[in-house]
Amino acid sequence: MDDKEIVLSYKDVVLRVSDLNILKGPYYLNDQIIDFYFAYLSSSYNVDANDILLVPPSTSYWLANCQDQQSLVNDFVEPLKFSSKKLILFTVNDNEDPSAAERGTHWSLLVYDRSQNYFLHFDSLLGMHRYHALKLYKALKGFMGTTSESSSKDGAKTVKMKAVGSAAVPFFKEVKTPQQTNGFDCGLYVMAISEVICRWHSCERNGNDGQWLSAVEREVNAYLETKMRGEVLKLIEDLGKQ
Repeated sequence: MDDKEIVLSYKDVVLRVSDLNILKGPYYLNDQIIDFYFAYLSSSYNVDANDILLVPPSTSYWLANCQDQQSLVNDFVEPLKFSSKKLILFTVNDNEDPSAAERGTHWSLLVYDRSQNYFLHFDSLLGMHRYHALKLYKALKGFMGTTSESSSKDGAKTVKMKAVGSAAVPFFKEVKTPQQTNGFDCGLYVMAISEVICRWHSCERNGNDGQWLSAVEREVNAYLETKMRGEVLKLIEDLGKQ
């Protein structure tokens, strides 16, 4: 089969033979596979109704690297409705060259929890990604409040984030994360942790929002390295038959 042949179109994500070859391993996952899995979680767990947002990897990357704050608000923060979400999940990637796609070597997960007003960083290679996670956190921390809208003389709309006091600025925290045992399965940990968070908030929380951290620690472990690639491949195969 041609590497460029499409095997699945799901929501706004297109998977090709080349993506499945990566997923079969043992390779570092690309944006497309994580983007697909986030789209699947969003649909399966009705995240909109639970005020959860899973930000696509490409969007998370541009949020970390956007130099124009007003553009960041108008093009990303406001359309994605950050201010209305209880939980927002961002991927962190260490690609240093914005002009070159898919050049990174590690994935981690940054989660904003509005109930505690903090960003939690999950890194399956502890310490490996702190710099890049902090870069994304610093780009986002001022945009977790509410929004206002103003009009210029020509009628153009400009969205502005309302200023927040220093006490309201979210803080950053590294959290205990299951550790990978190889150099290429970091993306699987991002996906597995995201699935636990979505499932817990959709099905299990029973009004006690803080316990999802315990669920991650309890349910995600190195065993996923032996099974999750096959499970996602089977999921893609089943969706392709529908």
